[in-house]
Amino acid sequence: MIDVNRVVADRSALKLVSARNAQRWGVLPLSVDEDMLHVVLADEENEMAVIQLESQTGRTVNVLPAADSDAVTEAIQRYYATETSENTGTPLGLLEDLVNRALQIRCSDIHVDPESERGCVRMRVDGVMRIERELGLEETADVVSAIKVAASLDIAEKRIPQDGQLTLFSTGEEISMRVATVPTVCGEKVTLRILATAAIASDLVHLDQLGMSPEHSRIMYSALEHPNGVILLSGPTGSGKTTTLYAALRHLQQPGTRHILSIEDPVEIPLDGINQVHVDSERVSFNKSLRSALRHDPDIIMIGEIRDSETADIAVKSALTGHLVLSTVHANDAASVVTRLLNLGVTPELLAASLRLVIAQRLVRQPCRHCCTALEADEELVREFGWEEEKDLKITKAVGCHLCAGSGYAGRLGLYEMIPFDKKLREMVRRGEHEDEISRTIYKEQGLNTLAGDGADKVKQGMTTLDEVRRVVLFEEDN
Repeated sequence: MIDVNRVVADRSALKLVSARNAQRWGVLPLSVDEDMLHVVLADEENEMAVIQLESQTGRTVNVLPAADSDAVTEAIQRYYATETSENTGTPLGLLEDLVNRALQIRCSDIHVDPESERGCVRMRVDGVMRIERELGLEETADVVSAIKVAASLDIAEKRIPQDGQLTLFSTGEEISMRVATVPTVCGEKVTLRILATAAIASDLVHLDQLGMSPEHSRIMYSALEHPNGVILLSGPTGSGKTTTLYAALRHLQQPGTRHILSIEDPVEIPLDGINQVHVDSERVSFNKSLRSALRHDPDIIMIGEIRDSETADIAVKSALTGHLVLSTVHANDAASVVTRLLNLGVTPELLAASLRLVIAQRLVRQPCRHCCTALEADEELVREFGWEEEKDLKITKAVGCHLCAGSGYAGRLGLYEMIPFDKKLREMVRRGEHEDEISRTIYKEQGLNTLAGDGADKVKQGMTTLDEVRRVVLFEEDN
């Protein structure tokens, strides 16, 4: 069964069917090879649509089974939205086309890069950059200007970086994006970060959809049941911290009996039932907004990121006065979060008393289920990851097909390591013991999984590939 939200329709196939006919017949072209056109139908019993397609395109039509007919209809609207735009053929129309394509292929960032003889549009899909389109020099300058106008930036200023935000209306909804420009030797580079859409908000995953192991899920749900304390997520940019935070907030919001307030810069996804405060750092400081939020009697506070000593101090003291505080911090692993907060000036006594749970996470791509293959694990891998007890173990290998644009992957899931703070760990923090000792206690003595260990388990279960785990996690000899 084809999940149209996890495949990428090829441009050459889309061009074979007009927007009018695609909507009239309920057909989404996915790919074309030689004399065959592969499609999904909103109504799989619509034989007339197949006859019309074969007559119009001169190709044999192969109808693939779709998992959800309503999703096919929505995908048709999404893929053909730009063709019906009034701005077709203009720089704004090109921008709309790029944004629409980004939504089609689940892109998080759009990069418009100037080069010496041409321009290039690259998109980050499932955490990996790919070249999506080449542009002429004049075309590149036009689309950069269109972006700056839409984001209310100074179009004449090309010598200094600028930041802004823009909203486009596409496929029946508003698409919010963060805009950043920077001058390069070849011209201005623009990066668009897609922040939120109504579809993203409605489809926001729940905690049990993030890929946590049963043990990690137990630890996470247990921490969220506490009325106070600090829960911190760590990881590099793009590691899924915000998604996990929002999933946790949705879980906490379900009974509707608690006042949840978030302080974010910016608000990335709107959530019903949660008071989200967008901080404009140029007008009001992040810390001032946080102090003001505490006067509104929240039960749960979400802080977008702890980035300075004052924010860290407020977060810890809020937890000690009866609030459950969720936030993120940049650190390489879970144990180093303790060191990071100590470096920000939090005293060991306050930190030990307030920490409830620390999480480190990464994102790995999931293999495309339409083309992946299983290979037998060789003896070296079996020894490396301690899989000796497994018989005839097979691991998944990404291949690539027309449904995943040749990448071999579709979708992502998380790798996690967690440190739930019990009495023993609190005492270690209070004594100021090194993060290596904390790691040894939690991973060696208590047997919880590291990021690498969680990745190895998910490779064994066929949820991701060894290449992916090695791409995002450094395997150490003792893992």
